[in-house]
Amino acid sequence: MDRIFDSHLHFFTREVIRFYSQQSAEFRQLKDPTDCVAKKLGISPPPVKPQELAKLWANELDRHKVSRALLFGSVLGEQSSIEKAVKMFPDRFVGFQMVDPTDPAILEIVKDIASKKLRGLLLFPALHHFFPDDPSCLEIFELARKFRLIVFVHIGTLKILIQEKLGGISQTIQQFGDPQRLGKVLRTFPEVPFIVPHFGGGQLEGLIEPARETRNLYLDTSSSNSWLQQNSKFSSLKALFENILEEKAFGSERLLFGTDST
Repeated sequence: MDRIFDSHLHFFTREVIRFYSQQSAEFRQLKDPTDCVAKKLGISPPPVKPQELAKLWANELDRHKVSRALLFGSVLGEQSSIEKAVKMFPDRFVGFQMVDPTDPAILEIVKDIASKKLRGLLLFPALHHFFPDDPSCLEIFELARKFRLIVFVHIGTLKILIQEKLGGISQTIQQFGDPQRLGKVLRTFPEVPFIVPHFGGGQLEGLIEPARETRNLYLDTSSSNSWLQQNSKFSSLKALFENILEEKAFGSERLLFGTDST
């Protein structure tokens, strides 16, 4: 039987709900907004314990015949929750954690993530306002090389739907998601695998040349890829898949299935 591996799954704990609730005028005054926010979003409130949420996700994987998934700590400081989920289901989840390279304590944070046996770092340049080749990032990539971590970098258009639905104000600056700046990093750290989600989020053309020169860049297929509506080169998602599979820089070996599930 074929095995399905989902490379993009967000672990929305109660802390994640709380974090985005603080950006909402409607919910920020509530001591525990989880139930109210969940109702507004049309989802079930996450359990208090990360292990219980992990059980729900493991059941979902079973229901959809998914063997394993990358599990994302989707706000800063969630590495302990991800660690608990992975420890409970080590054969089902591979832990990744969001980090902010502009944090003065970033190197210690990365070491803590590695010590918890998580396997990857999540970087969002547009969200935290840095370029992928900034000095602080290069230090992170040195640690990624040392601890054999995978680095996920969100390039191109970034939309945070939970933030939009709760009425939060986006602080993203899309110019930071520059594929050319990532290209320099790929050449400098050939031993470090880098994943860019959503086929590059509208910046695929800027990634092809660096990908031809290196072998450490992977794309994931996750989300609705709504950026295609503003891109005239590809008439459909099918056309995009065909183009990537024919492109020698990627092909099937460096294309990862992902859903962007929450």
